[in-house]
Amino acid sequence: MDTDDIPKFNSTMQKFRKEQNMSAELKWSKVFIQKLTEYKRFIEYFFALNNTDNIHYHCLIVDNHQINHKKFSQGDCESGFYKFYYQLLLHCFGKKYCTNENRVRLITHLDYRNTNYSLSTLKTVLNSGINKKCDINYDPFVSIEPVDSKKSDLLQICDILLGAMGYQKNGYPILATSKKAKIELADYIAFKAGLKNLSDNTLRGNYRFTIWNLRLKK
Repeated sequence: MDTDDIPKFNSTMQKFRKEQNMSAELKWSKVFIQKLTEYKRFIEYFFALNNTDNIHYHCLIVDNHQINHKKFSQGDCESGFYKFYYQLLLHCFGKKYCTNENRVRLITHLDYRNTNYSLSTLKTVLNSGINKKCDINYDPFVSIEPVDSKKSDLLQICDILLGAMGYQKNGYPILATSKKAKIELADYIAFKAGLKNLSDNTLRGNYRFTIWNLRLKK
């Protein structure tokens, strides 16, 4: 999303919240049948922006059971975690939007987490990586900062989308104990995205809404 569009997005979200009586934080864990219609309306607003190129969405899915931090990150789980952020930001944002002719500046907000890992290190490594891999002669990542999701409607929308993906990816819809509201909302998100499901990789031609299942080295 362009920086100039964020105030309008936030303003519209606040209007929606008032209309739908949804002042609390939007979260996948809070999706219940009583508020399913309201959550669908927020998803409709997201895809209205997505389909008109006002906002794009890219995600990386990693199988936690296959991660080997000991082998690839010297046993440092935090360093290993941010290596996945590196892959997502480099390939799905840096490579997609940045060229020497189109000198896009990327301001990155990550959901706040308690960590000792330096985000300035991530920014430096990202800029170095895209300079080398894409022959770009400027540093597109100008800022990487943590944000409290309770104060960010964008991050809350991401939480819902990611929650739906995880729900389908982990096979919850086939369990007898699964919540009908979550099954229905996940299916609705896939429908609005024009996908059969939220588990598989999207086609290479997709550029507005992409899902990338990362294949890990063994």
